[in-house]
Amino acid sequence: MIMAENDKLLGVHIAEDDDAQRLRVWWKKNGMGIVAGVAIGILGVGGFKGWQVYTENRALSASDVFQEMLAYDESGAIERASNSAQILIKDYRATPYGDLAYLMIAKLAKQKGDLSNAMEALTNVMTKSKDPAMGQLARLRLSQVKLLAGDLERAHELATTDDVGGFESEFSEVLGDVLLAQHKYSDAAEAFDRALQALAPASSSRALLTSKRNYARSVGNNQ
Repeated sequence: MIMAENDKLLGVHIAEDDDAQRLRVWWKKNGMGIVAGVAIGILGVGGFKGWQVYTENRALSASDVFQEMLAYDESGAIERASNSAQILIKDYRATPYGDLAYLMIAKLAKQKGDLSNAMEALTNVMTKSKDPAMGQLARLRLSQVKLLAGDLERAHELATTDDVGGFESEFSEVLGDVLLAQHKYSDAAEAFDRALQALAPASSSRALLTSKRNYARSVGNNQ
């Protein structure tokens, strides 16, 4: 019983806000340039000028709603954050803001214990996003939610992939969490080791990951 409680306490640890921040920074640096390149190829330089004014205004509006959504989330105004996310999904689904809105919907649903809606939102991004990084982040989060829901087989499938999309440490950690829940302690320790090796040296996750690795290794050695 105590071992089961420890397994639960040492469960999933993914910094959702940190992951979303990485994607926001990437989009701010690269997103409009990529979209502009595609538009020039389709419309030509002349047609692109008029299109550019329209898309810049549209992106600015989406950015305003997105920042509003984040502010509501940080202040604990869950319903308002959810409403802002729904606006992004309705009006800006074709932009990366739409993907991030679905990730927010999933986060809020998980906080309320509504794992079904969280899974639906994450599956939408994983299967429909045009951005591979967004798709892999959604896959990572979906594995986490499946673990929380007790679907260990599906959680294991989602966490086992060669295409980690820049989330090598996070995927290894979730896989370790799944293996821990399956009482495969030696395999879990190896997964946590891989997560530690791929982790940035100054990451705040290092202490918890090390604790989980040491716990899994200790239990595995005593079996």
